[in-house]
Amino acid sequence: MEIFRIARLFSLPLMLLAWLIFPSYVGAVEINGVGLGPSIVDRTVRPGESFEQVFGVQNKTDETFGLEPYVQDYRITDNQWNKVENPDAAWSPMTWATIISAPEKLDPGQKGDIRVRFDVPENAEMGEQVTYFSAKFIPAAARQGEGAKINIVSEVRSIVYVKVTDTAGNLNLTRDWRIDKAGTGYWHFNQPTFTVAAANTGNVHLEVRGTIEITDLIRNQKTQLTVPLFNILPGTEKEMEINWKEAPFIGYFKGQIKLTYDGINFEKRDFSFMVVPLLTLVGTAAVIIAIILAVVLYIRKLQKRLVEMEKLQNNNF
Repeated sequence: MEIFRIARLFSLPLMLLAWLIFPSYVGAVEINGVGLGPSIVDRTVRPGESFEQVFGVQNKTDETFGLEPYVQDYRITDNQWNKVENPDAAWSPMTWATIISAPEKLDPGQKGDIRVRFDVPENAEMGEQVTYFSAKFIPAAARQGEGAKINIVSEVRSIVYVKVTDTAGNLNLTRDWRIDKAGTGYWHFNQPTFTVAAANTGNVHLEVRGTIEITDLIRNQKTQLTVPLFNILPGTEKEMEINWKEAPFIGYFKGQIKLTYDGINFEKRDFSFMVVPLLTLVGTAAVIIAIILAVVLYIRKLQKRLVEMEKLQNNNF
């Protein structure tokens, strides 16, 4: 126990010294002998403020690596990294970032710093916004086109959280919404289209996503469609349409749409619909009309014969 206490007393000053000398390497992530740190950045700012973040890079191999740093918004869905397309500058730290300086390459055993400035706009959305700072380590041999050796490009990412307060420095978040529409019409004469419409009634932008589960009541089969992730800014409404391209030619279906903005709480909407080809519907209607006309004509002929038979009977008397 005494040895453990002494070791801990010695380790704490060493950790503090390391943090003071190499602050950007604390919590670094290392892959294939190259590293980037810190792995997590968490800053709190007000709208209109700026801050600078230093990321440390290091090369522990015996090769020289070129560096390609960049900032990108991602969303991870089903273990897949998906780039955020056309992000709004009000909630996208990627659009706030400017890489001020970065080493072009790292020689064996070399370390360096990458400086990134984040300029938060005046209209930045209040809440915790997230982006990723990445660095590609490209072997110099790969850049020079030397193909005799297998060159491995390593990419390391750090997650950057930027908590944006109000102008007074308060962070009072309200996440709330209203689902105006979730489903589809009853009759469909071609591929059905499902509509999702929601309004953001809180003060933080929402990332809405979900699924559509369809049950074919005739064939007893189930299909699941994905509602693509879409953002709704506070005080605004948004509508999303999802087309079912693989819908059967004809059928009767029940569906359920599940929507969420936090991945935990889901809102559900149930509906039913039919798919009938227009030509089939027109043909069926034509056949029904023809049958009705035939029955009407037959009844009229019977009525005419009955009238003629009554006249003959009256003449005989």
